[in-house]
Amino acid sequence: MDNYQIGMAQLYVAKSPGIIRSTGLGSCIGIILYDPFAKVGGMAHAMLPKHRPGRGDNKAKYVDTAINTMLEDMEALGAGPMNIIAKLAGGAQMFPDSDKDSLMIIGEKNIAAADEHLGTLGIPIVAKDVGGHSGRTLELDCRDGTLYIKTVTTETKI
Repeated sequence: MDNYQIGMAQLYVAKSPGIIRSTGLGSCIGIILYDPFAKVGGMAHAMLPKHRPGRGDNKAKYVDTAINTMLEDMEALGAGPMNIIAKLAGGAQMFPDSDKDSLMIIGEKNIAAADEHLGTLGIPIVAKDVGGHSGRTLELDCRDGTLYIKTVTTETKI
C-alpha cells in the first residue's frame, strides 16, 4: 500500500489503495475530494482562503486553487467530475482569546471559502469536522474514501 504524507500548503492525489496523510492542521483546512467509483482521492492542506494575483504560484496554499488543481489531477487518474464528493476538516480557532482580531479568524474564513467554492462547482460536502480549538491529523484511505481524524483528545471517522 502506498502512503503519502503532505504538509502545509501541499496537496496530493492518489488511487486505491493509496493513503494520504497530513498532520498539524490548525486554522488550515483539509479539503478531501473522492470519487467512490474510480476510487481516486485527493487531499489539500490549504492555508488561506483565496488566491490573488501576485501571491505566488503555490496552488496548494489557497482553498480555491487547491480544489481546482486536485480536480484536474483526479480527472487525469480517471475520476469522473460528476462522481466527486468532498469532506472538510480543520479550520480551528487556535487562539481563542483573539476572537476580535480578524487575522486570527482565518480558520473560519478557510471553512467559508471551501464551502463556497465547492458549492459553486456543484460538489457536495458529505461530511465535516471543522472549527473548535484543536489541531487535527488527517488520513484518507483511497480504498473506500474513509477519512480518519485525530485530535489530542479524540479520534473520529467520517
